[in-house]
Amino acid sequence: MWPKVFAQLIELLPHLTRLVPMADKFLSSKAAAEKANEAAMVAMAEGVRGDLGQVTKAHLGLYRQLQDQSAQIAEVGEEVKRSRAAMEQHEKHMAALESQIGSFGIWLKAGVSLLVALLVVVIVLLVQLLHH
Repeated sequence: MWPKVFAQLIELLPHLTRLVPMADKFLSSKAAAEKANEAAMVAMAEGVRGDLGQVTKAHLGLYRQLQDQSAQIAEVGEEVKRSRAAMEQHEKHMAALESQIGSFGIWLKAGVSLLVALLVVVIVLLVQLLHH
């Protein structure tokens, strides 16, 4: 069996000698294409790196603005809390004043009624004194 394999290999040897240059051309063109692809990829990677640098700078600016706005929002929140506390205090004060005004109104009505009653009594007494 081995002798037949060797005999066939010897017969194929001239054909193999023709295939070697073709294989060499194919492999060298493939290596050149790979080098060209690698160079293109390197150039593209440099472009991407540059773009990423610009994006990073833009994001840094946005991040700073976001931090500034967050600080401003926190300040506004504190201002709202203080305003709410002051408003609640004023509402309590207004409720107390309304209560006092209501009480004053009752005293005023009672006082006017009492004065009218006293005035009527005084007039009745004066009329009685003048008729006697």
